[in-house]
Order: sequence, then C-alpha cells, then structure tokens
Amino acid sequence: MSTESLPVPARAVDEPLLLYVNIPFCNSKCHFCDWVVDVPIADLRLTPVSSGRIDYLEALRTQIRTHAPALRAAGYRSEVMYWGGGTATVLTEREIEETYSCLAAEFDLSTVAEATIEGSPESVDLPKLKLLRDLGFDRVSLGVQSFDTNRLRRIGRAHSADQAVASVEAACAAGFENINIDLIVGFPDQTLAEVRDTVRRALELPVNHFSVYAYRATEGTVMRKQIQRAGIEIELEHQLKSYRLAADLLTEAGHPEYAVSYFGAPRCLADEAYYRLRMDWIGFGTGANSLINHRYLLNGRGRMRDFTSDPGAFEVNLPAAAESLTVQWLPRALSTAEGIDAVTFQRRTGVALRAACEEPELNAFLRQVKRFGDLVVDRDGIRIADADRSDVLSRTFAAMGWVS
Repeated sequence: MSTESLPVPARAVDEPLLLYVNIPFCNSKCHFCDWVVDVPIADLRLTPVSSGRIDYLEALRTQIRTHAPALRAAGYRSEVMYWGGGTATVLTEREIEETYSCLAAEFDLSTVAEATIEGSPESVDLPKLKLLRDLGFDRVSLGVQSFDTNRLRRIGRAHSADQAVASVEAACAAGFENINIDLIVGFPDQTLAEVRDTVRRALELPVNHFSVYAYRATEGTVMRKQIQRAGIEIELEHQLKSYRLAADLLTEAGHPEYAVSYFGAPRCLADEAYYRLRMDWIGFGTGANSLINHRYLLNGRGRMRDFTSDPGAFEVNLPAAAESLTVQWLPRALSTAEGIDAVTFQRRTGVALRAACEEPELNAFLRQVKRFGDLVVDRDGIRIADADRSDVLSRTFAAMGWVS
C-alpha cells in the first residue's frame, strides 16, 4: 500500500477545515442521478455483512488515520463536517458509531460549527436519528425529491411520499432544528401544478432549508435513456418556469434564495465552503475530493476496489489553479448572491482572479454571462447583479453546451 503525503503548508496555520466523509452506498439506483452512473449497482447496494462494504469502511478509517496527523500538524481547525454519498444514513448505527469514533479520535470535533449528514427517507428512523443527534450532528439533509408517489416511482426512489413526510417529522422529534430537504422540479412531463403542490406540501413540514434542483437529463442516466427513446425534447423554458415558481413560493414563505438552488436560513456552511471557497476541505472516501493548500485531490467514484486496496493514495493531484478547475470554481461562486471575492479566490487557489479570468474557457464563459445578465467586475471580485441568477446561469450553461 502506498501513502501519498498531503500537500499541507510548510508552516503551521490557523485555518478552518471542512471534513467530508463519503458513503457510496444507496438502497436504489435512482433514474435521474448522475452520481451513480459510474457506480456498479452491486457495489451501490452492498449490505452490512458484505465483505466489500466491510473492507470499504475499514479503508475509509485507514485513510482518516493516515492523513489526519498532517492536517493537525499544519494547524487546520475542524469547522464543518459533512457526511454525504451515496446515502450516508444507509449505514447501520454500529457503522455510524465506528466511523464517527475514528474521526473524533483524529480531529477535535468540539470546534465544529455545523455537522450535516445526508439521508434518504427510507433509511432513517427515530432511533437512528436520535443517535446522530447525540453524536453531535446538528443538521440533517433528506433526499425527498417529491411528495408525489407516482413521481417517486417513476424516478426510481426507494421511498414513498408518506415515508418522506415521516422522515422529516422523525428528524424533528429526534431534536434536529436544522433540517434540509432536496426537491427536483422541471421534469419533462411535470406540470406547474405538480411543482406548486410539491412545494406547498414541503412548506407544511418543520423544515428551515430547501435545496431545489432543476432536472438535468445527464448522459448515462436511466431517465436520459428513457427520454431519448421516447423522443422527448428537454425545454429550457419549462425548467426555468418550474424553478422560478418553486423559488417564488419559498421566498414568499420567508425562505430567501441565497444561492441558486439554496433557500432558507441558516445558510449551509458546507455549501458556503464549496461555492465561495471559504475554507480548505479534506474529502475521505471514494468519490470525495479535497482542496488543500492550493492542491486539488480526488479519489474517483465507482472505483471502490482501487480505493480499498490503496486508501492512502489519490488518483488525481492537480494545482487548484489548473484551468480545468478554475472553470468550475468561478461559475459555482457566481451562483451565490455575493459571487467570488478576489482575495479569497487567490488564497484558496494560489492564482489571481484576474489571471484566471483570462484563461480561454473561463473568459468565454464570462462573455456569455454578460449576454444574459449584469456581470459586475471590480477590484473586490466578480458577481452577478441580477436577482434571477438561475436564469442567467442556465442560459449561459446552455449557450456553452455544458448542459443538455
């Protein structure tokens, strides 16, 4: 087994750090999900007694124990923790406790300001949610997607509408006051009435944060193949109307849109880290990426056996200033109300924002943004002034050929 040294700073720093843990297991391979395209279903649905799942979780803990000392020595301070996937709550209570105990042994979790775990309604119950709350998780994000049972069946979800409601109520009963639910709108056959009903049902629940995503027909997904076979055309205008309707309903109900797809308060600190480059992050597990001291590290998804055989190594190790990355950092930041701060951008990537904007693909992207909206560029940074950033960015992505 090889161990790759983390590119930590040469001298001690007092920097916040996001700890991300990836759990690549799910109860179903959803028809819309692009994350699972590269993950064999046999790996996705490994059970707690499967040798592959046992080996993966041991490799995950090995990776944590291997790289934590360098992060501690460099002076990183754990500020945000996020368990995602896949479906993090598909783990048994014992698996959760073992993984959490490993993290707690290697990092000071008392400094964590927000700890989120992602889940799916069918994978949580009151005892598991109480355990998570007792361990220190204070935010739960549930992949509800819809409250229409027929819609849930068509998109391949493993839960029912009743389970979706019950999971939110159980999270509240377990003591969670910070609850997010994911919703998807803009399916080709989805009416605006269905969107309205879904959002109104969501607003009846004890939820303070909403993630609303416009459907994307990503290549390789089951739904994309179904759409192609049926000869259905994906209409950008329909997706934009669906998203705007959902956004208006949420905003009117007192849940402001602080970034494209994100509504409510408090803001998710993990999203702030990723979108606005507010801190470095370390990603543990297959499919997880890291941004450490101007370097981007990645272990590719769908490559579980490669990871378990060598958890100390990274498949990708690039400078954060690489053009293939800056063309991701900036569009993501522009989806937020504040955009990107020039000083922060250089601090995280090691390259000046102005220099990055001269790269051909990123420069072309910014020119397209100006076609559809008001792009503000000044000495402080870059932001989209338009209130409807979703419209500006969706049209820009379509013009760039970045979405179907």
